[in-house]
Amino acid sequence: MANDGFAVFAVPEPLVTALVSARTDQLRATAVAWAEFVSETDDEISLDSAVHLLEGLSALARSRAEKGLSLYCWYFAP
Repeated sequence: MANDGFAVFAVPEPLVTALVSARTDQLRATAVAWAEFVSETDDEISLDSAVHLLEGLSALARSRAEKGLSLYCWYFAP
């Protein structure tokens, strides 16, 4: 097997469940904590981007759960 830079991660069911059931205020609070945490580690994500990403991920998790499907993340590192 060669490392071609691609990876696929299955999103754990407890995380999917949390995303499905999260209210908007909970997603925003998580986004604030995330944005603050990564800024301390010399990485950055804007609060707006973090909120947008978590809201989108929550919607995707709901859509997949309604269909009884799993949620995956594909990652490519060139």
